[in-house]
Amino acid sequence: MNARAMDATFEAMYASHVRDVLAYCLRRTAHAEAHDAAAEVFAVAWRRMTELPAEPETLPWLFGVAANVLKNQGRSSRRSRNLAGKIGSQAVEFQPGPETQLVRRAEYEEVHRAIDSLKPKYRDVLKLVEWEELPREQVAQMLSVSRSTIDQRIHRAYQQLARKLKHLSHSPMEGGDHDTAAAS
Repeated sequence: MNARAMDATFEAMYASHVRDVLAYCLRRTAHAEAHDAAAEVFAVAWRRMTELPAEPETLPWLFGVAANVLKNQGRSSRRSRNLAGKIGSQAVEFQPGPETQLVRRAEYEEVHRAIDSLKPKYRDVLKLVEWEELPREQVAQMLSVSRSTIDQRIHRAYQQLARKLKHLSHSPMEGGDHDTAAAS
């Protein structure tokens, strides 16, 4: 592929997916870090253009890169806080930016805590299927597992969330709604 064709391919891919990738990052970290992460995702995509899968697998691939970038950012932040603590200053607590605070209104905090308390393999699949609205087949391919494994993880995530949120009187997971949610 010549340079001009590569530029055009990248620009088209970027235009198609930048909003989705940024939204993915904003749902997982503060505003400034999310923009940095999204930029890094597309830098990786540029460097690995020859490995970039064709549509419709491009977006799940970009989400996978974003997940890795965010994990690296988190590790880096933790190392920085640990280092700051070791040299005598106080560790800096993570404070979400105002955009994140708006998204995470008070009435959703308990739901977010319940989701965050899930095992990573359940939490990640739940977020990819429900928040990112990726088809289960694509999530299975992205994570190199079978579709039935994805179905099982989603089912277990719903079960765990139902138990964690049972005490909430306004929980959509309570009663008959849970059976419908778990079957989807």
